Amino acid sequence: MKDLSGTSAIVTGASKGIGAVIARALAARGVRVALVARSEQALEAVRLEITARGGEAIAIPADVTSAEDQARLVERTLSAFGAIHWLVNNAGAVTPSAYERLPPAEIERVLALNLTAPMTLTRRVLPVMLEQQRGHIVNVASLGGLIGIGWGESYSASKHGLVGFTRSLRTSLAARGSSVSASVVCPGFVDDVGMYDDEASSRGIEAPWALGTSAASEVADAVLRAIDRNLLEVVVSPRPIRLLLMLAAASPRLGEWLVRRLGGHRVFEGVARANGVE
Repeated sequence: MKDLSGTSAIVTGASKGIGAVIARALAARGVRVALVARSEQALEAVRLEITARGGEAIAIPADVTSAEDQARLVERTLSAFGAIHWLVNNAGAVTPSAYERLPPAEIERVLALNLTAPMTLTRRVLPVMLEQQRGHIVNVASLGGLIGIGWGESYSASKHGLVGFTRSLRTSLAARGSSVSASVVCPGFVDDVGMYDDEASSRGIEAPWALGTSAASEVADAVLRAIDRNLLEVVVSPRPIRLLLMLAAASPRLGEWLVRRLGGHRVFEGVARANGVE
């Protein structure tokens, strides 16, 4: 386990849900955390919670899809902490819907937040990490970035892109002999915070048993494990989902059949139906 005390991190989407849990977990390891999200009031509540426990955090209200806001949050983090060692790209969105009923503007919004923003924010932070000769980018993707999820085309496309971006960036950095690296964390359904809790569980829509649900704390543990061990990819699932992924890679047709058979689409479909966009 690395000694993270005194280092600094940016965590996006940190005002609630998985992002807030990740920020608290980093702070508990002695990391100074820059909390980033659009809601100033919610960010401040997380900041106060961290500082009350003896941690150090600053709240930076920002829209991570804005180039101006990205530049400002990097500048403010450096001004406050003097360095950026860890970047956790966690902010994201999903809009379950029949694809033909999804407005083009919503497709663009999901892609901008889930994929373009992590890529461009990484581009801004990377020179700092390379100059420090220390740093790690952790992109929070999804099982939907490793398999196709029905009623979530734009979401799944963005998360597949985030997985591919991480793999490519990591390969480039390693080939250059850099001590800076990147990881991707792929959670399944999270049952205590986030989309599943807000949109599905509250409506009585249950995740298929074969996929199960995980706690946000397990996602935070995966982020820390990725940093500690410099792991390429960490899947967060209570089930042996790796077997499904291996079968899908060996036989895409079999993988597609298994995903349908296991009901991998049912949560998104249920939410879409509840919202009247099935």
